[in-house]
Amino acid sequence: MELESEIVQDKVIEEVDVFLFDMPEEYSLGHCVAKDMRMSAGIAIHFKKMFGRVGELMDQRPDVGTVAYLQQNDRYIYYLITKERSNRKPTYESITASIEKLRDFIVKHDVKKLAIPRIGCGLDGLNWSRVRGIIENVFQNIGCAIKVCHFTQNKTRESESLQVKHPTAVKLHKNIKDIRKREFEKLNIILYSRTTTLPVYWDQYFQSVNEKYCFKSEYYRDYQEDREVGQCLCYNTIEACIFVIITNENTSDHFSYENLEKGLTKIKMLIEKDQWHPTFIIHTLRNRLFESLINQKIVSLICSAFLDLTPCVILEIESSN
Repeated sequence: MELESEIVQDKVIEEVDVFLFDMPEEYSLGHCVAKDMRMSAGIAIHFKKMFGRVGELMDQRPDVGTVAYLQQNDRYIYYLITKERSNRKPTYESITASIEKLRDFIVKHDVKKLAIPRIGCGLDGLNWSRVRGIIENVFQNIGCAIKVCHFTQNKTRESESLQVKHPTAVKLHKNIKDIRKREFEKLNIILYSRTTTLPVYWDQYFQSVNEKYCFKSEYYRDYQEDREVGQCLCYNTIEACIFVIITNENTSDHFSYENLEKGLTKIKMLIEKDQWHPTFIIHTLRNRLFESLINQKIVSLICSAFLDLTPCVILEIESSN
């Protein structure tokens, strides 16, 4: 069936009354996100649920004004990074830079058909006429047909985008030994090992957890054999489950969100049938070698991985002192 067009065919853009995800798979897709990749509202939730691989996007380490992407067979899914954090707003300068980078990828990937929403003009509040003008200017003579999809015949599906509950993240300024669990509950503590071989990875966060739950000997025993990135080691005590996700082969590598996501998926499989309204505990990482948004990205990734476990709570310990 032909898509109803609001403008003439020789233009860069056609606006159509079609739900974005009903577009044929010959169309690559694009939308706007924050650098922290939270994707907790609007159409971004659909992208997160349908395509996942948020850790892979994070590992591309895109900055504001650039684009991250996923490849799905011959189709590309583009994520325009238009702002630093999800609770902020983009500027016309940042969305212009992202659109220009999107054009470069469209040319590089030889994409001939692209479908997008009114980028930057939903919850982000930019003016569509102005953004549309930027797109038309940047994409002149590129040879890519762009369909801008609306929700006007799918108001129910649009409203669902605004009603998805996510895990609740709470910052705590206390030591883990002072955190008390609820009755009939086990706390789920997540730690990150950044080596796959000896010497065993150990830091102040491991130490503070060990002082309360005494898992060190089992953990050291497991490292008598080489581990794999993305692996999740589990240590059960009466009051807590300690999960150690192996994110890197060695400490000199960038922190890998993709490997963290693999470990989180394994945690979900281990607890989803046994725990109701689970509580997770993580530590804020304080290493100058890490990127500035690492803690926000980790929380975003945990929220994404445990979306189906909601309602659940993520307690982020600000200090282990």
